[in-house]
Amino acid sequence: MKSKDKKLAGGFEIFMAEDESLVALIFRNTVYVYDLASKERILAAKTVSNASCAIVSPDKKIIAAKNTSGTLALISMESGLELCRCPMENCEGEMPFFTLDSRHVIDLDWGGRVMFFDAESKRHSILDNTRPLIRCDYIHYDFFSKRIYRFMAKNYGNSSGIVQSMIIDEKHLDPEHAEFKTLRKFNICLPDHMKGISFCKIHNYWFDLGRGKIIRSDKDFKVKARLSIPKSNSISGPKKIWVSPNEKYLFINYGSQCKDVSKTPLNSCKNIPNLSVLFDLQSGEIVKEFAYDYVSDFTMYGKDSSYIIATWSGTYIGTVE
Repeated sequence: MKSKDKKLAGGFEIFMAEDESLVALIFRNTVYVYDLASKERILAAKTVSNASCAIVSPDKKIIAAKNTSGTLALISMESGLELCRCPMENCEGEMPFFTLDSRHVIDLDWGGRVMFFDAESKRHSILDNTRPLIRCDYIHYDFFSKRIYRFMAKNYGNSSGIVQSMIIDEKHLDPEHAEFKTLRKFNICLPDHMKGISFCKIHNYWFDLGRGKIIRSDKDFKVKARLSIPKSNSISGPKKIWVSPNEKYLFINYGSQCKDVSKTPLNSCKNIPNLSVLFDLQSGEIVKEFAYDYVSDFTMYGKDSSYIIATWSGTYIGTVE
């Protein structure tokens, strides 16, 4: 079944408030905040150039926008005016998050650093800068388990390595107690976030490309099940997978419907259709199909009754039924 969804300005990476009241999206140097219930725009604010993501504080008073240079900007939700900027450690990274009191931002960069920004003093410090292996492959905050996960690789490319986690609470916001603990080793290759790692309410999921399976694990990355990839109408293989927060649905982006894009003339590439599919996770049945170009992020809300699909050129919201 094809879908007709509401399109919102902004996209790339989705921030959704824990209470599912609003979403924040970005496009170039603009942050867009929408009310999820009405799907109406609350705010559009100019900020740092080349913004990569934006988040909203739990008290809904401050936006933090981050760009591809690692610069963090705070913006007033009431006025839309920028309050301050901080270059942090001048390194691009993953989506930051606010502490529950809305006074601090915890920032994560591609070097594996965890940084602490005080919204009142406008100063930042490094909570953790340890490097147990050669490089950080991925770092992510899971608001369900209140932990930062860090994937450390032994080498470059697809590599073996370890998965670590750090608890985020008042004690661990002190640099003396901020510490990553190793959860498990991966002897062949780490889960690949470029192919999809989902941190859901109960389990984590990732796509094992080598075995062609979706792996379900507990929050310590101990494998609980290996799921088959459902059959689709795609002529190409999965590019990236997402599992919905309540683990009801599987979303797969198959990308361009062309067997070999490298052999397609450049002037014809824009006419190649794209395909993404929403499956029932348990039965593997197709629920909806989508033809959006350049899908970059996905999530669901309302107990997995509604979905949000971000692309490079906009974001789409719709319902399963």
